[in-house]
Amino acid sequence: MAKKFSKYLVLLFLLDALIGVAHGVTITAASCAQSAVQSAVNSAANGDTVSIPAGSCSWTSSVSWTNKSIVVQGAGKDVTTIGCTNCFSIQSTSSTSAYSKWRLTGMTLQGASPSGTTITIWDNNDSAHYGWRIDHIKLNYPGAGGGYGIFVGGATYGLIDHNDWIWGNGMAIIIVAMMNGEASGSATVPQGGYVLSQPLDLGSLNAVYAEDNTFTSTVAGGCAAYDTSSGGGRMVFRYNVLAGCMYYDHWTRNGEIGGVLHEIYNNKFVGTAALNLYPIRLESGTGVIFNNTVTGYINNYAVFDERRGFYESSGALGACDGTKSWDGNAGDPAAPGWPCLGQIGRAPGKSLAQIKAGDKQASAPIYLWNNGAQDGCRTGGACTNSMTVSVWDGSSKAVSYVKATPHPNGEVDYVLNGSTPKPGYTPLIYPHPLQTGTVVTPVLQSPSNLIIQ
Repeated sequence: MAKKFSKYLVLLFLLDALIGVAHGVTITAASCAQSAVQSAVNSAANGDTVSIPAGSCSWTSSVSWTNKSIVVQGAGKDVTTIGCTNCFSIQSTSSTSAYSKWRLTGMTLQGASPSGTTITIWDNNDSAHYGWRIDHIKLNYPGAGGGYGIFVGGATYGLIDHNDWIWGNGMAIIIVAMMNGEASGSATVPQGGYVLSQPLDLGSLNAVYAEDNTFTSTVAGGCAAYDTSSGGGRMVFRYNVLAGCMYYDHWTRNGEIGGVLHEIYNNKFVGTAALNLYPIRLESGTGVIFNNTVTGYINNYAVFDERRGFYESSGALGACDGTKSWDGNAGDPAAPGWPCLGQIGRAPGKSLAQIKAGDKQASAPIYLWNNGAQDGCRTGGACTNSMTVSVWDGSSKAVSYVKATPHPNGEVDYVLNGSTPKPGYTPLIYPHPLQTGTVVTPVLQSPSNLIIQ
C-alpha cells in the first residue's frame, strides 16, 4: 500500500467535517427556508459550517455560493426535507484549489419528478481541482422526467457517497468535463480536450468517485445512475446498488470527447421492469470493470463506437472512416479509421493537436474480470464470472471496431480476463480518503501540455 501512495503526500489525521478546510464557526440558519439558508451561507467564511435545522420547506430558487470552502449540513435524511427543483448551485471562479473543498450533507431533496438540476457544480478554470464531498442525501424524485441529480461541470474531482436516489428518469450523476475556452466544441478545441490531454492514472484521486450510493427507478426506461456528456468524464463507480438503472457513457461526438476513464467495481446491478436491457453501456474510454454482481438484465455489458460510420457521419469530428487526422488510421481493412479518437480501449494523455500531428493515442484495453450473478462477485465470495461483453447496435461495423481479438497490428480493445485482475492495477483505498479523514494530496496536472493549432 505504501508503494501505491509513493506519488502522493499522505498525512493522517481525523476531521469530523471537511478535508483540507480549517474548523470555523457553526452558523445555524433561522429555519430551513431558502432565504434563511442563503442568508447563513452568505455570512459564512471559509471553514465555517452552515447548519440547516430540522423541518420541511419548499424552495422556488436555489441556494448558491461561489468560492467558499464551507460545510452546508442538514439534520439528516428525512429530518431536514426540502422540496425543490434546482436546489443548490456551487461554483468556483478562481484557480485557487482551496475553493473546491466544500461539503453538502444530511438532508432530503424532493419533488414529483426529475425536471431541473438538483445540485449543480461548476469549476472549469485553468486546471483540475479536488476536494469536495456530497454525502448522506436522499434525492427523492420518483416520477417520469429527464432532469439531472448532480451535475459536475469542469475537471473537478470529489466524492459522492451514501446518497439515495429514488429517481424516475434522466441522469442521477452527469459529468461535463470541459474547461474554459472549450464550450464551443470544435475539431481544434473540443469539449473535454483538457481532460483528454491528461494521463490515464488509474487508481488515483483524479476522478469523481461515487461509492456507497443506491439508485432506484420504477419508471419505464429507468435511469442513468451515471452519464458523461460534453467531454472527458473520469468516474470511479464502486460499492453502489442499482435497481432499474444503468451506467452510461457517451461516445466522442460532434465537438466533444467522450468519457476517458471508467473504474466500475464491487457494485450490484439489478435489472427490473423499469430497465433491464443492459447494466453498463460504454461508448468511449478505458479502465476496469470487475467484482460486480449483475442480475435481471437481458444482455451483457454493452460497448459501442458510434463514430465508425454508423451514427456520427457529420459534425465537427465526423465519421471515423480513415480520412480524419485525429483518428488512428492504423490500417485495419475491416475498420477504416480504427482506432477512432477516444474509442473503447484508447488511453488519454495526448492533446488533440498532438494526436493530429501523428502522436496517436496509445492502446489501453479495458479489462473485465470476476463479474457474475452471485452476490459473492462483489463481496469476495464465490463468483462464476458469467458476465461478458456484447458489441452491438444492429450492425457488424461495431464488432470490427471494438473487439477482444487482435486487429492487424496485434492490439485489442477489451480483455475478458476471467478471474484475474488487470496486471499492475491497484484501486484507490476504500473508503475514499474524503470519507475517512485521511488527507491525500493528489497530483493534479496543469494544462501546460496543451498544444493548440
